[in-house]
Amino acid sequence: MRMDLTVTEYETYDDLYEYVYGSAAVIGLQMVPILEPRSSRAYDHARDLGIAFQLANFIRDVGEDLERGRIYLPLAELAEHGISASDVRRRRYDDNWREALAEQIGRVRMLQASANPGIGMLDPASQPCIAAASELYCGIVDEVEANDYDVFTRRASRRPCAPARLAVAGRPR
Repeated sequence: MRMDLTVTEYETYDDLYEYVYGSAAVIGLQMVPILEPRSSRAYDHARDLGIAFQLANFIRDVGEDLERGRIYLPLAELAEHGISASDVRRRRYDDNWREALAEQIGRVRMLQASANPGIGMLDPASQPCIAAASELYCGIVDEVEANDYDVFTRRASRRPCAPARLAVAGRPR
């Protein structure tokens, strides 16, 4: 978290990954022994889920992070869509922005899909909780899409019924 004191933006995904590994992946890795894995492969999946959670958070909080002087999206990837750091700071919101954010959302979904098999490697009593957390937290990006990728003026949040629906079902949709 010391990086937050000196680093305000990340040029590449690899640069961002260093931060994300230390802020989120390690949490997933620390949780695995508590959740009683049935396979050592659960660790790789837990890492991916932690990263997916953090990236979903970054996507949701672009506007709030700007208030703190930070951009937690890879600038090189935004540039591929014609978006610069100054465009983000000016809160540029157009089709290029939507395409750039859709690409970032795709990464969250890819990581979540990679993590899902790991849920089945946990003790059966732990599985519903982690499946619900995955659906709820990664599902934030669904709400970003529903808001037409406007993360500058609207904060995406899960619909109020989502937690109740998952609690009753005990598994993701």
